[in-house]
Amino acid sequence: MNKEALLELKKEITIIEDFSEELGAEELDNLENVKAQFDKNFNLLSDDEKRWLNTEFFKWLEIYINDLSCKSHGCSTCSGGCDIEF
Repeated sequence: MNKEALLELKKEITIIEDFSEELGAEELDNLENVKAQFDKNFNLLSDDEKRWLNTEFFKWLEIYINDLSCKSHGCSTCSGGCDIEF
């Protein structure tokens, strides 16, 4: 798997983990298998590729967390006008 595909897989894992309480036992097992697959492929990347993936993932994660936090407070988009700290 290339670094771009692994980045997308990591995003999917993160989103699924956010809703893991809604998953059944089989789905949780599948999630664990996908996480193991990610880890195996991540370890095959070069240090530069790992650094790129982590940097891009954390950029995405910041947007994802802010988006979830705003929506949970009733906002549809972030105009930066609120004083809620995340």
